[in-house]
Amino acid sequence: MSTTEQPRPPGMHPRHPGVGSSTSLIRLEADEPERGGLLIFFPSGRHMTIAWRTVTQITPTKEAALQYTGQIVEELNKVAAKEGRDSPAEQDLARTNWVSVTAALQRCIIDFNHALSTRVSAKMALEFGPVWPPKPH
Repeated sequence: MSTTEQPRPPGMHPRHPGVGSSTSLIRLEADEPERGGLLIFFPSGRHMTIAWRTVTQITPTKEAALQYTGQIVEELNKVAAKEGRDSPAEQDLARTNWVSVTAALQRCIIDFNHALSTRVSAKMALEFGPVWPPKPH
């Protein structure tokens, strides 16, 4: 079996799996615990970023994932309206499994919440010392 690397179209994100591939999501991570997000690659070569910054956990996770997915669909619809019928954005809308995107977004939010609480707990332990066993008064 031989493989040949296809040249990347100009402007395509370097981590994009390639034109024609299914929609892919990559979780974004930052050194700051309050930052999170996803990089979404569409079959047309288009990519979008969903990012957030918060010091509290994102809850409820399902509703947040649905809201972010709605924003992605809304943005693609705007682009499709500008580009016209059978545009790449319209094809991205049709070829994307939106239930899977929502589930992946929710998983990313759950992981973000866990990492945030872990980092905050570690920071609190460094700042104030262990909370167990309780200190005598």
